[in-house]
Amino acid sequence: MESSLYIRFHHAGDVTVKAGNLLGPRRIRDYELVYFPRGGGTVYISERDGECRLDQSCVLITRPNEWHEYRFDPDSPTRHLYVHFDLVNADALERYPLLGGGADCSVMSLREYSLIPQFMKQMAYYFYWKPSRWRQMSELLMLSVFEEMESAGGPNPPPPLQNPSVPAPVIAALRFIEDNIGNPIDVRTLAEVSGWSHKHFARTFQRHVGYSPKEWINKRKIERAAQLLLQRTDSVKEIAREVGFADEYYFYRLFRRWMGMTSAQYRKRYGDPRLRELAPADDWSRFYPTNHSFVLDMPAFFE
Repeated sequence: MESSLYIRFHHAGDVTVKAGNLLGPRRIRDYELVYFPRGGGTVYISERDGECRLDQSCVLITRPNEWHEYRFDPDSPTRHLYVHFDLVNADALERYPLLGGGADCSVMSLREYSLIPQFMKQMAYYFYWKPSRWRQMSELLMLSVFEEMESAGGPNPPPPLQNPSVPAPVIAALRFIEDNIGNPIDVRTLAEVSGWSHKHFARTFQRHVGYSPKEWINKRKIERAAQLLLQRTDSVKEIAREVGFADEYYFYRLFRRWMGMTSAQYRKRYGDPRLRELAPADDWSRFYPTNHSFVLDMPAFFE
């Protein structure tokens, strides 16, 4: 089995919890790294840092046996990515004081230039698909997260990167799709929302999103349906209608095309009663199932 030099990964996930959900108080026996893509009303409370309101995109670390709890945003669902792990090499504690509690604070707000969001999503991708050498690749990404967290308090933080952004009209169209996921949506309506001509909108959307507008609409509807299959006991037909498909057989064909399996197979493979506490995720592009726990190298005390 491929081995890592510093980190043993236990389990991880990318989940969206319902508004007002509570986690803890608790103590865990390993480390937990958590990334919150968006700020909100979530509050993290720990014996070391006291009460921290997570009102900005941030990453935080909880150490073994630290008392802590989460009071998630009471008004909106909260998405977060988490990784549980332990150390197999004590040298990591010397290189990364934050692991031993040497940092000023366990919570770090993310700046515009941060690469931690990409690192966390890429690790989730490796955890799900487990390609060759996934442990080593994931470890390098995790160490890079530690490096950025350690450098955040330095005297010369790097300047923001000048990355080209998605045009505002395309963002408006993407938001419209998310807000109307259960209704019929046509490309002409999206073009009107963007304020562009039909042809210019479709071409620009494809260039920035990587899918045609019609493909993206179907993709997001199927992904939302996949979430509902795991969180509810409703029939597949009822869920198909909720995400805007009047023709259930067309829905079946699209689901298999996008998800690589039938809706029944998906529910059987990923279903878990604990998912009833989760809310549908709203990520626009992902390459692994959200609201799903990736079981990795579990230590003896978890078996």
